[in-house]
Amino acid sequence: MPKAGARLVLTLALSFTLMACAPSHAPTPEAVRPQNCATLYVLAPGNFIIDVASGAKVLLDPSVQEFPLFCSPEAAVAALKPMLASGRLAPGDWRIFSLEGDFTDLVQPAEPGGPSPYALAKKARLADWVSAKGAK
Repeated sequence: MPKAGARLVLTLALSFTLMACAPSHAPTPEAVRPQNCATLYVLAPGNFIIDVASGAKVLLDPSVQEFPLFCSPEAAVAALKPMLASGRLAPGDWRIFSLEGDFTDLVQPAEPGGPSPYALAKKARLADWVSAKGAK
């Protein structure tokens, strides 16, 4: 085979290999956003309750830690034990908080296989905590 023909075959083979490895941009079922999620809820360390109660501005930073988001406190409660058991959350006092902000502004798809299909896209302020009674 002439050199030019061999180069063409190698170039095509490499191109097809790279295309097969490229991530798909098609949305996965987990990345589909619900139509109505008026309030976002998050699992965060329980010691933030003191800061929120005193009126301090508590921001969650997704570059420091992944914070899974939920559209209901019940969904957050249901995810808490499996997250602790699997090691996705460190042992400790975790509480459910509501967030300030709009769903479309704060949410990005989470890693596949996680407890929630949503994760924070940028820093978000805790609005209030959800009592255990309110989360049942």
